[in-house]
Order: sequence, then structure tokens, then C-alpha cells
Amino acid sequence: MVILIVINKYLSEKELSQIFNLLKHPMRRGILKQLSKSPQTYSQILKNLNIPESSLLNYHLREMNDLLIKKDVDGKYILNEIGEICLQLILRVKEKEDIHSFNKLQIAIANLKSTIFLFQIIFLPLVVFLALELYLLNIIDFGSILGMFTYSAIFSIGISTGVFKVRKESESIWVGKFGKKEKFGTFSMLFTICILTQIIVSLLFYYFN
Repeated sequence: MVILIVINKYLSEKELSQIFNLLKHPMRRGILKQLSKSPQTYSQILKNLNIPESSLLNYHLREMNDLLIKKDVDGKYILNEIGEICLQLILRVKEKEDIHSFNKLQIAIANLKSTIFLFQIIFLPLVVFLALELYLLNIIDFGSILGMFTYSAIFSIGISTGVFKVRKESESIWVGKFGKKEKFGTFSMLFTICILTQIIVSLLFYYFN
């Protein structure tokens, strides 16, 4: 009852909803638990929670800042009043998922980002060059090339938009945020795969007909 009185006194309905969304994520709950032990620097939190990618911690600290945590005069992160209240709530919750299992997910997502970046800078130019070479060799006509690129662009935009829409609606499952670079990289990867698939089909059709 005391907790509810304090929350109603200091928080708006929007802030209360934001807090509930923040507490859904196990890493944020882990950050609160870490800060309950002592004020900690950025590097200490990163080490204590065994977070493999600093951008993930940056994202979560940014989301929590001012609402649940703040920095003291030494630049260390500490819990504010609302953070202290939320800590008492989460200490009564039995965690179903260990923070380390989410670290494995973070590593998987980091690897996915690396793969996307590889497609973006290497495979896309190679596949485009291959398509143009096949055109110059009269294996694929210009209309087919144009159709490949148009279809691949529409397909890639549609799929990548759907993927990031699902990610936005399922924040408790995903870790971190994909920025503009990652979004463009995802589009590039889908675009590359789509063109390569059509090139293979066109070559098979050319050689067997």
C-alpha cells in the first residue's frame, strides 16, 4: 500500500506505463539489482552483468535514465527514489529466465549484425556485378535485369519492414535496438539473396532450355 501511495504521488499514468514496460526486460531488472549493491560505473555494470556488446548496455541505460536511475557526483550510476521502489518489487519476483541466457541471445544478435554487415559491404556488390556480367554476355536481357532489381527491392522492403515491426512490438524478447545502419544492412542482405536466387534460376533455365 505504501508503494502505491508513493507511485501515485510522483508519477503520471504515462510514466507508470513506461516503468512497467522497462521492468519487463530481465537485463534492466539485473541493472537495478546490481545498483542496489553499490553505485557502479558503466564499465562495472558491463563487467558484472557479463554483457558482450556495449551498445546493448548503452540502450538500456538510456531507456532507464532519470526514470529509474541517475548519476551521482562521481559519475556512477545509482538508483533514484522510483528505482528503489521498483527494486523492492522485482526482488519479490522469481526470475524464470537467467540473465546469462539473454547474454547468449545478445551474442547471437551481434553475430547476426556482423553477417548483415558482411552482406552489405561484400556480397551485394558482387551479386550486382554478376548480374551485369550476365547481361553483357547476353545470358540475361536488360528487361530481366530490371525486373530482378525491382522485384528484389519490393520484396526486401516488405520483409524488412515486417521484421522490424515485429521487433518493435516484442521488445521483451529482443535485446537492444537496430539502428538505421542495421536496418539498411537487413534490406541489403534480403536484396542480395533475392537477386542471387533469381540469377541461379535464370542460369538453370538458360542452360537447360
